[in-house]
Amino acid sequence: MPVCALPNADGFLAVVPDIEAASCSGYVMVTAQEYDTLMSYTQLTPGEISQAFGLGFTLVFVGGYLSTYAIKMAIRLIKLL
Repeated sequence: MPVCALPNADGFLAVVPDIEAASCSGYVMVTAQEYDTLMSYTQLTPGEISQAFGLGFTLVFVGGYLSTYAIKMAIRLIKLL
């Protein structure tokens, strides 16, 4: 369970159990297990990175193709008239 730690007059961190972590104005301390759990959810894997890059790359090309297609159809329509 996270606890609030505030610096005291000597410069050391003192745990203040009365203050909730959400309203803490100092440091929030967590256990090693909570830290490991948090880091396992926030780390990006190489697979996720390559998937996001591929999606972005694909969206650029698909968007470019669709906009070019729309312009080509507009030019054909103008020539038809």
